[in-house]
Amino acid sequence: MLRRLTEYASNVERRGAKAVVLIGSLARGDYTAFSDADVVIIVEHDHRRPIDRIAEYIDPTLPVDLEPRVYTVDELRAMAKRGARIVNEIIGGVLLVGDGQVLEELKGLYAAATRERP
Repeated sequence: MLRRLTEYASNVERRGAKAVVLIGSLARGDYTAFSDADVVIIVEHDHRRPIDRIAEYIDPTLPVDLEPRVYTVDELRAMAKRGARIVNEIIGGVLLVGDGQVLEELKGLYAAATRERP
């Protein structure tokens, strides 16, 4: 399964994604037979709403249902600065392909944001 998801992620990277990160139960290792594959696709720029980006990343040939989420680097930076939980999942996920430096930056921004909370 992980091999197929990595192949999928490599194809997405060739189409311009900066990184693809596996999150959720497959990344944590507590998946069941009913689990889907939650992936976060990080792109440099995309003017569309995140919900409108998903369709081009669906792959019905995978042996598991795929739940892609597509965010730009700037959107993720803003979410990290707010301490959004999805960013914590991303930085704790499994980098399938791409630029690990993006995750390191998000990790720093998220840590700073969550340290400042009362």
